[in-house]
Amino acid sequence: MALVTKENILNYIPQRDPICLVHTIYESNDEATKTGFKVEEDHFFVSNGCLTEAGVIENLAQSCAAGAGYNISLKNQPPKVGFIANIKDLVIHSLPKVNSEVITEVKLKAFVMNVTLVIVKSSCNGKPIAECEMKIFIQE
Repeated sequence: MALVTKENILNYIPQRDPICLVHTIYESNDEATKTGFKVEEDHFFVSNGCLTEAGVIENLAQSCAAGAGYNISLKNQPPKVGFIANIKDLVIHSLPKVNSEVITEVKLKAFVMNVTLVIVKSSCNGKPIAECEMKIFIQE
C-alpha cells in the first residue's frame, strides 16, 4: 500500500515533469524512505528502452527529496530545498528497462547542521540497480 501515489507526488518533491523520477512513496519516516518509479517509454531520461545513468542517479536524489518532503509535511511545514553536495561510492549495476518499477530505499546515516548524509540503494525485480552515499545540503 502506498502513502503517496503518482497523482499527488508533486506535493512532496520540487521536480516537475518531464524530469520527475518518483511516482510512489511506499514507506517513510525520519530514518528511512522507500519509493517507486515506473520507467515509462516516453520519459525524458529513457534511451534505447532503458532508464539512463543520469536518470538512475536523479531517481536516487529525488527519492531523498520525496522522503524529506513527505515527513516535513506531517509537521505542517513547507518542504525545504535540498542540493546534492556530494555523491560517494556510486555504483550503477544495471539500467532498468521500460515498464519496470525501480524501488529505491533511502536510509539516514547522519544529520549535522544543514547537511544530511544518506545511504541510497535502488533495485528492480529484486536485482540491484544502483547504490551510493549522498550528502545533501538543506537550504533554510
